[in-house]
Amino acid sequence: MEKNDIIMLIFFINRLGNGWEMTKNLFLDFLDILFPILLYQFVLLTKSSIKRSSITNQILLGLLCGTAILLSMVLPSVIENDFNDDLRNIPLIVSLLYGGFISGVVSFVCLALCRLFIEVDGSFAQVAAAAIVFVVASCFNPRFLKRKPANRIIITICLLIFSWLTSLLSAIYLNQANEFTDLMIVQVSLIQLAAMMMTVFLMEVTLKTTTMQEHLLHTEKLSLASHLASSVAHELRTPLTVIKGFIQLSLKNSEGKTKAYLENAKSELNRVEYTLSDFLNYAKPQLEHIEDFAISDMFNQMMEPIYQLSQMKDVRLEIHSDDDLWIRVDRLKFVQAITNIAKNAIEASNSHSGTVSIQAFKGSDSDVCIKIIDNGCGMSEDELDKLGTPFYSTQNNGTGLGLMVSFKIIKAFNGKIEYKSKKGKGTEALIWLPSINQVS
Repeated sequence: MEKNDIIMLIFFINRLGNGWEMTKNLFLDFLDILFPILLYQFVLLTKSSIKRSSITNQILLGLLCGTAILLSMVLPSVIENDFNDDLRNIPLIVSLLYGGFISGVVSFVCLALCRLFIEVDGSFAQVAAAAIVFVVASCFNPRFLKRKPANRIIITICLLIFSWLTSLLSAIYLNQANEFTDLMIVQVSLIQLAAMMMTVFLMEVTLKTTTMQEHLLHTEKLSLASHLASSVAHELRTPLTVIKGFIQLSLKNSEGKTKAYLENAKSELNRVEYTLSDFLNYAKPQLEHIEDFAISDMFNQMMEPIYQLSQMKDVRLEIHSDDDLWIRVDRLKFVQAITNIAKNAIEASNSHSGTVSIQAFKGSDSDVCIKIIDNGCGMSEDELDKLGTPFYSTQNNGTGLGLMVSFKIIKAFNGKIEYKSKKGKGTEALIWLPSINQVS
């Protein structure tokens, strides 16, 4: 073997050794990133009072990802070549997408401070590169968690590739690119991809588990409220029936003011019975007369009480239904459910300038859609998520009972209710029901 061949072999072994040293450091870096994420998962899943969407949780994830960034920069080795020694952009991307904008800002501030306090060449260039990654990732932040898991994974991988390219361009700008070998680039790419996939997997597991916990808690609350409502209604109905009977007997032998007082008492008892009926409907809707009805006919039936309320609130009311829209429901229960939703829309509308539109149309071959739109103050996403939950109301003097009953009744008809709203832009309620073909 010639002298030049020996020198080349030694050089190759030396570079290979450096590559494996870098790989070892990156694996340590990998663990540095996963530890805070695992800690976040532990805290979130063991503290039932911390909600995934709360400000506290966003700050918590931001600080833990900031800790991961700090560990990524400091622990593996002394930072000499910023391109291949840390995985700091991974927790930055994850905190922004899975934690929200506040979480992302906290992580970015941690990254910038760490980068500026650790004295290396090109610190400002690296902060600028991270800022570019932050801005691009922010574009995917809105409704990121509403996307399908597969789409979320694709987005995070694309952002990882983008952040890798920004780091490469930064290295070229700092005249560091000539230090990289093909093996080095492959190692860094594979480790970064593995780190991102593992981090996203942990976040997806956390997301799925917390969603299941929230769903179970919501179901337990509904079940408890249902049993409580049923028990209270049954316990009160019997004495109220007795009281009503005595009032009716007293009315036969009363005159003047006494009769007027008894009539008022009877009227109030009827109102209490109606409220108890709502409680029983919430516990289990009593569907007594299921028949086929045209929606246009039922709109005419519920027009009077809705119109009176709109006149009192000085709100313009628009009602329209396409022809030949038939559904199989209990007429009284259906009218009660739609009336409750329409009344909420009227009460949420602005007096003197409000408009409520009620439309019925064919949604698809098998569905009928009833759309109720108002131009009121609107609701936030948190308020939308709470609609239909036990005794939740956006109105100061409301109990939320009417809307709870509406959700139960529509569900009993194999339908569903969807709400769309934005603060300051009004609310849109969509009621979907199975349609039937009426033979003329």
